[in-house]
Amino acid sequence: MPQGLVHGLKSALALSALALTAGLASPLAAEESGSNFLGLDLEGSLGEGRHSRYVPPLTNPIFNETPYITTEARGIYFYHDIPDDFVTEGGNVHLAALQLRLAITERLGFIATKDGYADLNFDEVLEDEEGFANIAFGFKYAVISDPENEGILTAGLRYEIPIADLETGGIELQGNGDGFLNPFITGARAFGDLGLQASLGANFALDPDEDNSLLHYSLHANYELLPGFFPIVELNGFTAFNNADRLTGALGELDGVDVLNFGSDDRGTTVTLGGGARYRLNDHFQFGTGAEIPLTDRDDTIFGYRLYFDVVASF
Repeated sequence: MPQGLVHGLKSALALSALALTAGLASPLAAEESGSNFLGLDLEGSLGEGRHSRYVPPLTNPIFNETPYITTEARGIYFYHDIPDDFVTEGGNVHLAALQLRLAITERLGFIATKDGYADLNFDEVLEDEEGFANIAFGFKYAVISDPENEGILTAGLRYEIPIADLETGGIELQGNGDGFLNPFITGARAFGDLGLQASLGANFALDPDEDNSLLHYSLHANYELLPGFFPIVELNGFTAFNNADRLTGALGELDGVDVLNFGSDDRGTTVTLGGGARYRLNDHFQFGTGAEIPLTDRDDTIFGYRLYFDVVASF
């Protein structure tokens, strides 16, 4: 088995164990202090008299934020295939990450949704690299919360801190600018066994000469086919609206999609289709697995396909 895959699987298991430990501790804390801890309403959107149906998105985990205000740990692992048409003639990326969310009130939540460790393996041209991804955190607020009709609309803002820990062949894979501001809106509505969600946001590069700014948009549908079992279909899009000038010429169309940002001067649009399923073991644990493929055909995209696995441990 490739060393990168072994490393990625070990990281995924470790992060999943952390998420499971957090989830196991949550019911005990709830029994001791109810839904409040240090004045925080940890149940957020969920709990008695609040929303009862929570199926978080699976693909595009960095930008496709759930509108629900939750207290949870989400361990994520994905295997990302780099297509043969890419400048490196193929390769792969293993990424393991841990997302954290904390409900402050029923409507206000803190989120830390980008971090983790990436292992990049290229077949040609570039040397292999591994290191930490940028860190992004922020807040979101449920502008509309209608538990009776299972509807919710949330606005949020994230700041991404540039770590600049991934570089190969003289190319900063995450850029070396001042980070990003990411305002977004996200909403969900349930119709019986069918759940729908949509999100829209803009990732503004604070140093537009170093990094690309982009729009991101996602659609999500799930259906409770069996008790606790939810097949999922998702559509994601990434469109650059302000290109940088860090990579030009023959490399000027390189597209890092979501995790990476090459600062290309001619980055376009990538649209992906994802599918999979979630299994809700109980009110505290959900497991998800699935795959994602690109629908757009750009020779310079870094996106071949992705395979996902995650575990969500909720309060």
